[in-house]
Amino acid sequence: MNPASHPPAVPARPSLAYTGRQAAPAIRSYLSGALRRARPNLLIALPVLLLACALWVGAAAWRVERDNAAIAALRTGRDVAVGPDASAPLLLARIQDLARRGQPEGIEPLIDALARAGDTERVARARYALANTRLRQAFSHLERSDLDPAGPLITLARQDYRRALQGNPEFWDAKFNLDVASRLVRDFPEFDRKTGDELKAEPKQIWTDIPGQPRGEP
Repeated sequence: MNPASHPPAVPARPSLAYTGRQAAPAIRSYLSGALRRARPNLLIALPVLLLACALWVGAAAWRVERDNAAIAALRTGRDVAVGPDASAPLLLARIQDLARRGQPEGIEPLIDALARAGDTERVARARYALANTRLRQAFSHLERSDLDPAGPLITLARQDYRRALQGNPEFWDAKFNLDVASRLVRDFPEFDRKTGDELKAEPKQIWTDIPGQPRGEP
């Protein structure tokens, strides 16, 4: 046979694939090299990250401590200014403080701030506090036989009790005080005729004969 008739042999290419035993040392070597190259940057970045975490935790703890101090001051009767960007517990504490002081005009913006935060339970308690203030003011007018300003206050109180119950249907004190306010409308029907009530829908109207001032805090 003529050797020229056969094509020249092609040398075999070296395999680029690692076997299982070869891959592990190669990967370890690669990772070790990468770690050595990154080590200087890590040594610089780690203290910065730790400092940032410590500052964040410290700031959060300081805010909680500051809010707790403000809440304690409000509960002792001190007049502490609270903005709408305050935490939800502090907002509620300020609302209850204003309610005890009989200053409903400053409560609505704080309730709106609570509502924007989506805190339904605290919004219900805030509405209840506002309703109590208005109902107490109505009682004060009724004790002086001053009926004209009492009517709108009773209407507003009923609306706020209903809103509180919308947020928390199991709010028993709000149910009780709504019945007290509704009894006043029954005893003085001219209130409802003069002032109206934009929240008419009540699944069941229950009239009670429970006398007295609105219950609950504030």
